[in-house]
Amino acid sequence: MSVRTILVAAGALACGAAAAQQDDYSKVEIKSEKLVDNLYVMTGAGGNMALLTGPDGAVLVDDQFAPLAPKIRTAIAALTDKPVRFVINTHSHFDHTGGNEAFGKAGSVIVAQDNSLKRLTTKQLIDFFNIEVPPMPKAGLPIVTFPQSLSLHLNGEDIDAVHAPNAHTDNDAILYFRNANVVHMGDVVQGPYYGFIDMGIGGSIDGVVRAVADAIAAGKTQ
Repeated sequence: MSVRTILVAAGALACGAAAAQQDDYSKVEIKSEKLVDNLYVMTGAGGNMALLTGPDGAVLVDDQFAPLAPKIRTAIAALTDKPVRFVINTHSHFDHTGGNEAFGKAGSVIVAQDNSLKRLTTKQLIDFFNIEVPPMPKAGLPIVTFPQSLSLHLNGEDIDAVHAPNAHTDNDAILYFRNANVVHMGDVVQGPYYGFIDMGIGGSIDGVVRAVADAIAAGKTQ
């Protein structure tokens, strides 16, 4: 059985760069689509999110832009009455981590690769788009980090977060939902065009190719 992939929204960071220049997120709609059982893909503005629900509490992968946090929380509440126990960031870019502060203040444990914490604690400059992002407030910083991999086991699911070195960035985490046979690639896979690689913080085409090959290989073993 081939592994199913949650692709990021078309134009993830490119659209995110444009969205970052505006203040009106009122027209953004957060949509949810069930993939299997208690696992959903959620779209809005920025990179696609994933949501795992169940009696052990919800797990959210990425949280888009800060102003969208209330809408994201409303969309989650329509799917589960449990709190978001964990937020896992696929990488440090602002269109994937903007909601961290809101979820962190609400009690969510934020999880990310080691380098993501380093990036979020300092000012980020995305040279290609000429965008400067201030450091993340303390409440939005990851409090659980990992160098190579980390596993969570809840709601009948085994989630493996695996570092993809020097791919889209230097801090990409690919999320494997083993029982559901789903992988969230973050911005390592973008479509339907050639994706943006943030070479300013260690991204490389070789790393992207390697990460995609590893994900395909993982799917063949399912």
